[in-house]
Amino acid sequence: MPEKKNLLKIFEDLSDYCQEHKVMSEGELALKIRECVNSLGDAEREELERKSGGNLEELIFKSITSEDKISVFSPDMRTRINYQGEIFYCLPAHRYMNDELEEAFLRWAKIRSPLSALKSVVKDFMAQSGYQIKKKNEKRENEHLEIMAVKNKNKNRSIHIFIFPSIKFVPHFVEAALLENSEVREEKVIVVPTEKTPAPFISFVREQNIGDAMVWVADVEKKTIDPFIGNPEDEAIENNFANPEQARRAVSVWMRKMHFLEL
Repeated sequence: MPEKKNLLKIFEDLSDYCQEHKVMSEGELALKIRECVNSLGDAEREELERKSGGNLEELIFKSITSEDKISVFSPDMRTRINYQGEIFYCLPAHRYMNDELEEAFLRWAKIRSPLSALKSVVKDFMAQSGYQIKKKNEKRENEHLEIMAVKNKNKNRSIHIFIFPSIKFVPHFVEAALLENSEVREEKVIVVPTEKTPAPFISFVREQNIGDAMVWVADVEKKTIDPFIGNPEDEAIENNFANPEQARRAVSVWMRKMHFLEL
């Protein structure tokens, strides 16, 4: 029957994707399922949902991530892992490695936090603080963007901004990009998006030295920016942070907890 062939094709595509990656985030899996379901025509989808008795995307997701299968051809990724505040699934027989979880996290970060969206928030924030944006480097494999912000009233004041889809990307660029000497007087700022938990930020503080660079956290949904590490020289920037005192108190609490755990 046509509807069975359609469902089989979806599960074949999803099986290939699961075999390719073996570990993937809840969000990435849901997006891949949606992509496969959207390849169907409206009538085909409605017929499958009528016969399956529910929302097709939800049924397929449950079939893949639990023992409640709707087809013998459904891939099985019911092993559930919490990593850096995100939920990941992997094949039960697959002995996942930390580097595979890390790769899956970074892959999902690029999807959920597009550099274009982060750049838009940064540009608006800097414009509100009286800066003009000048292009520097284009994105490198979707892993970061570099832009230069110059103060309108003082052309000698510039801020070199590095935008990443997650703070987990920053270590790959620290030595090459953030600690390099510059003949031009400029502040360096790393901008990263919010995360579901403080875990990635705690790991970063424990393991990384970023010299005099600052770290700002952007909330793409709210279109706001707050400080995480360091203080800007320009008061106009400080005044445009959404909740600077609250953000700094949160960092202080994390640091105290880290110190307590290490004792």
